[in-house]
Amino acid sequence: MRIHMIVLGVLLAAGCTAQDSSTATGATAPPVADTPATAPAPTTPPQPEPLPEPPAANTVPEQFQGDYAADIAACTAPGHVTRLTIGDSRIEFHESSGEIIAVEARGNDIDITARLTGEGETREAASSFRLSDDGQTLTDTVNGLGRQRCD
Repeated sequence: MRIHMIVLGVLLAAGCTAQDSSTATGATAPPVADTPATAPAPTTPPQPEPLPEPPAANTVPEQFQGDYAADIAACTAPGHVTRLTIGDSRIEFHESSGEIIAVEARGNDIDITARLTGEGETREAASSFRLSDDGQTLTDTVNGLGRQRCD
């Protein structure tokens, strides 16, 4: 009987020690969740509408686009030295034309940088213009040449 008491004492001591060590480390069995076997998929919040794309840096605003020349008579003369055509992405002077590669518009003022080809060469050129309030006169702000809208 004494052996049984010793064995029982050892077992009780071992059980208490095991309990004490788990409590001391803070380890506990995780609680069993009451969730269904197939949980619903999480919903994604609605996405905001995308912002509109800003205009390309090489696109000329519509109010500057058109055909211009020194006067109405020059508008009707094909190849006149003062002829200028400004499109949304191209510019054409009398002897050179090309792709617009940069635009900076501020109210009635515009700076255009273009890659121009003419007279056997290609070069980058910058031009600055001011459009009259009525939109009918385009003035080169570097050399002062004013051109009337032809269209």
